[in-house]
Amino acid sequence: MDKYKIVPGSVQETLTIPLYGRYVAQKEFPDLIYDPTARQLIERIDYDFDKVYRNLSSTFGLYGALEVSQREYDLEWEIKDYLKDHPQASVVDMGCGLDNLFDRIDNGTCQGFNIDFEDVINARNEFLPPLPNEKNLVYDLNDTAWFEEIPHDKGVIFV
Repeated sequence: MDKYKIVPGSVQETLTIPLYGRYVAQKEFPDLIYDPTARQLIERIDYDFDKVYRNLSSTFGLYGALEVSQREYDLEWEIKDYLKDHPQASVVDMGCGLDNLFDRIDNGTCQGFNIDFEDVINARNEFLPPLPNEKNLVYDLNDTAWFEEIPHDKGVIFV
């Protein structure tokens, strides 16, 4: 399988920072963080991660990587808690990047919506194809037309 090329300076390059942060946190703190998807995605990307690694290999960088993963963990539990009372809610990941959050919180009855720019959604469709109850939407978040695509009658949570 060909690797997905990330061009420096492109919108897709911004996807590599939180993704690599999750990868480093999982690698450096395996007893705290479990994120095999980050490693799998890193292996499928053609990108020079040396610069990102140098930035994340310092104490401050490792703290940042751990912080990224902790944020994901916190969001996951907040969403799961919300879904206890609203099991069929819409979960909206705004500026989703290559985040696999919905895969981790899916209860089988909720709906997931991932919103980002076209280049990002194209990369996402290749790496993280949507689940049957998940939809990737191409929008600039400032264009509120995406509101019309989100069912809200059974609850909505935005991340």
